[in-house]
Amino acid sequence: MRDDYLLTTATARRLYQAVAPLPVTDWHNHLSIEDLRTDRHYSTLTDLWITPDPYKHRAMRICGVPERLITGDADDYAKFLAWSATLAQLTGNPLQPWSAMELARVFGITRELTPDTAAGIWHEAQEIIAQPTFSLHSLLKRFNVTYAAPCIPAGDDPTALAGIDWAAPSLRGDDATTPTADTLERYSRLTGMAMVSFAAYAEAIRQRIEAFHRAGCCFADHAIDDGFRYIHDGREEESFQRLRTGEALSREDRQRLFSAILRVMATEYAQRNWVLQLHIGALRDTSSRLRRLVGPAGGFAGIGRPCDIASIAALLDDIESHAGALPQTILYALNPADTTPLAVLSGSFPGDGTPGKVQLGPAWWYCDHLYGMRDGFETIAAYGVLSVFVGMTTDSRCPLSFVRHEYFRRAFCGWLGEKAEAGVYPDDFTRLQRLAVAVCGGNAAKMVQERKGT
Repeated sequence: MRDDYLLTTATARRLYQAVAPLPVTDWHNHLSIEDLRTDRHYSTLTDLWITPDPYKHRAMRICGVPERLITGDADDYAKFLAWSATLAQLTGNPLQPWSAMELARVFGITRELTPDTAAGIWHEAQEIIAQPTFSLHSLLKRFNVTYAAPCIPAGDDPTALAGIDWAAPSLRGDDATTPTADTLERYSRLTGMAMVSFAAYAEAIRQRIEAFHRAGCCFADHAIDDGFRYIHDGREEESFQRLRTGEALSREDRQRLFSAILRVMATEYAQRNWVLQLHIGALRDTSSRLRRLVGPAGGFAGIGRPCDIASIAALLDDIESHAGALPQTILYALNPADTTPLAVLSGSFPGDGTPGKVQLGPAWWYCDHLYGMRDGFETIAAYGVLSVFVGMTTDSRCPLSFVRHEYFRRAFCGWLGEKAEAGVYPDDFTRLQRLAVAVCGGNAAKMVQERKGT
């Protein structure tokens, strides 16, 4: 990969020189908590690079690779060979440049991975992985990660990362907002409270949030999936009692409970100066076969319908005006049709003295590529304020995906340099550099720093 990859102008190359050394603040990812806790040493390149990456699994399936060579019982080398054959078919797919960057930055391998080069690359990488100093922590330090916030479900142990000074838990709220009978039993054990009413459940949630807060958490995320409708009619107790007594809940009951619980949780986040992240628009229920075979995080979810923007607005309005306060909120749009409406909505809930109180987040999931990122830059610049944009986070399970911060920085500097040299933006390098530094790391670092110790 060329040094000027995505940097098509002289201005872009100068801007990238300014942002390349910036530390990485990654406030939302899905790294394995156990792997972080134990500073995992990996046995094979497949174990490190392919097994934890649903992006790769999806591409392999599309290319016709049998599941046994993706997530099945084939040995790691056979899976690696299947991936190398797939990668050679991915021209135009972001996995191709990402993979080239991952091999280059981690292993110093600049040859293209193909079936012809696979054996040599495997052995070269294996020698590095086998070194005693090669571990998950050392890998993240190589990427200059100074803050990482992996997700931990609200019902799990938030202290699992204790002792890792550059990592802190991020609360994953989906188990709390979509409770089952098992959820009620688990929260009862954790808090010593009987889940006899919605008020009792809300108090249990508050206790869980406080436990995360004591463990250094300052981020939370919630999935607002396809078909979300916000309901606030004061009947959440009725729906909760149906859940508690084992009745089948209607779709309206589930949406009513989700709305009420999220309202409670967001209010608690605001009181603790946390950041709320809303991931909007995933269609989770697609292939029942794959869900049974590989679990819910198998890379086969889809993009849902455009969101009910009025429901998102009503949720934010209720939290802001009735529940007490609105936390800083990042809105992630999975459906590209939602990008503009959400960017505009962000300006409807400004914070008094807080830049970017509500804002459109980085290109997410299926939009996390050059086209999606550039679309995001254009949308935020046109409908919001680019200078307060908090930039990139990986939202990934694969440790090597932290190279995407470099990809993002190249994409942003390339886009900004083109705008300046075309005369669309003022050709003032000092101003452009200040903007690039803010978006490529400065705003994210400030967002975290303002919350440490609160």
